[in-house]
Amino acid sequence: MLPLKPIFFSVATGLTVIAFAGFAANTTPKTVVLAKDGGFRSPSLQGQLKGIDPRLVAQKQPKFALVIGNANYEEGALSNPVNDATDMAKALRELDFEVTLLQNQDLRSMETAINDFSRQLRKGGVGVFYYAGHGVQVEGENYLIPLKAQLLNEKDARYEAVALGKVLNAMEEARNQVNIIIIDACRDNPFYRRWRSSRRGSNVRGLTAVSPPSGIIIAYATREGNTAADGVGQRNSPFTSALLENIKKPNIDVQLMFRRVSTSVKEKTNAVQQPWTEGNLEGGEFYLNPQQSVAVSPSPPSPPSITPSPQPSPSPVFTPQPTPPTQPRSTLISSTTGVDYTTLRELLQQKKWKEADQKTWDLMLAAAKREKEGWIDRKSAEKFSCEDLRMIDREWLDASGGQFGFSVQLAIYKQTGNPIGDYNWQAYDRFADAVGWRVNGNWKDYSDLTWSTNAPSSAPKGHLPVGWVGAVAGYGGLWVWGSPESSVDEVGIELGVGVGSPLALRLVNCSI
Repeated sequence: MLPLKPIFFSVATGLTVIAFAGFAANTTPKTVVLAKDGGFRSPSLQGQLKGIDPRLVAQKQPKFALVIGNANYEEGALSNPVNDATDMAKALRELDFEVTLLQNQDLRSMETAINDFSRQLRKGGVGVFYYAGHGVQVEGENYLIPLKAQLLNEKDARYEAVALGKVLNAMEEARNQVNIIIIDACRDNPFYRRWRSSRRGSNVRGLTAVSPPSGIIIAYATREGNTAADGVGQRNSPFTSALLENIKKPNIDVQLMFRRVSTSVKEKTNAVQQPWTEGNLEGGEFYLNPQQSVAVSPSPPSPPSITPSPQPSPSPVFTPQPTPPTQPRSTLISSTTGVDYTTLRELLQQKKWKEADQKTWDLMLAAAKREKEGWIDRKSAEKFSCEDLRMIDREWLDASGGQFGFSVQLAIYKQTGNPIGDYNWQAYDRFADAVGWRVNGNWKDYSDLTWSTNAPSSAPKGHLPVGWVGAVAGYGGLWVWGSPESSVDEVGIELGVGVGSPLALRLVNCSI
């Protein structure tokens, strides 16, 4: 059998709550129970907490918030984002958050602040990211617009704006207990007419929807493709105004709080702007403003009152549970392409790595609508759904304990020092050595890769998935076979296989 020439990438997960005025991303489900001490524990502890109403829980854990308001744009200046950010920062401080408030930020300042915020969250606890200002969607990805952004066409957003996926990834990598992202950024796109004239039929109004996985709450300020009001003549936008009215109310679960926000915005805008929420926190409720003095439901008879211990509360404990095999199918269907990833999850949970690898290839072809052709061309790769890439990546990451996945492979390749998209055979060889596709200078056959059930612990990090190389290149059916020379000449150069491929660049542009 001839040697294999493959490619790569993954994402960290945690319990994440996301609220948007726009639209959001995606994670893997984590089942948690909110314990009496404010920590998160496995459902097995639920029986030990009999008689304790979850509404009595005092969540004493670190709280950090990054709040940004951009208004003074050279093109399309806004009235309220600075007010919105200032008032939201004040409300969060009153909820005991350590708040960083920034106003009218450029790209470098926003990126620096997000990186600093991620480092804060590594201390654990709760994180809130709030942004008010312009936001746009380009080819399935949402972007937050900084000041001084030069957006002559849609593709400039990749380099001149902050991808929402970057914010999500920064919070996920911190692995703290709870994250809330609030994006009031669906205001009218000032670049709409210019972009529409440069690209016939383009519709760039509003943000795009990304279905959330279980364990994430997303509160949308308005429906996909619609715009949210800035609140001209008022101090705050309708969405932020409703948030401020509800966020400090005691003992309200966040899901109920966002439903109240949605109702309020509909009333204020005569249903022109219609927020809604998706996602949930499994196994427990979460309160931004918990109070001990809540009356328990009067029926049936209440259990004896519990006197809090004077001892300091122990540190929160967060014990993620494996994804239940009975996860509803709807949570694994991409809202962008309609592709169902339930079978992939089941194969990964069963440690059937080879079957899952081949299924990954099939699903990527389906997502790109290239099943008939059997491979993904450059045009399809450049527009590949960011949502689907994240869903695939997170399933691999979750099933392997962080050992396998697109983003794992991408991080390893970056260590070669070669830029993504700049095809370099020597760098590719070094990468293949690192992930175990090449040993002592010799490429392994596909069948000789590590497929055992204990592959995450026995194979090098980033070893899988590998089958999607064939989906990109389209040579030899499922896999890219042939001599090193023919792979470079026929595939590497003509189709850009490997980390130099358009699909690899798409992973970068999607902030995978």
